[in-house]
Amino acid sequence: MNSSYRCRTATALLRWKLATPLIGLSLLMVVPAVFGTVNWWSFYGVGYWMLSVFICLVRAAQLAVAVSIGVRPSRDVPWTRVGLVIVGMLVACGLTRIRYGL
Repeated sequence: MNSSYRCRTATALLRWKLATPLIGLSLLMVVPAVFGTVNWWSFYGVGYWMLSVFICLVRAAQLAVAVSIGVRPSRDVPWTRVGLVIVGMLVACGLTRIRYGL
């Protein structure tokens, strides 16, 4: 077995170990966001709608970045993408707080 093959396999396993909990957290956030936006669309005004749609888009982008951590090959730990997922969580939580005040 070639040492470069083992190195690639180890980094792929590490990437998926990082990606799996981030994907799970992202799914736990995107599913209720979309479900709530669809179900309570008619109860609120335009500002609430716009923030709800933007929150759903941020959550979907966060999920896409989390999946890309496992899918896209890299030699090192993709800290930039991990950071983007965390920033996406914080931005969506902040927007949710703003939306709650409407």
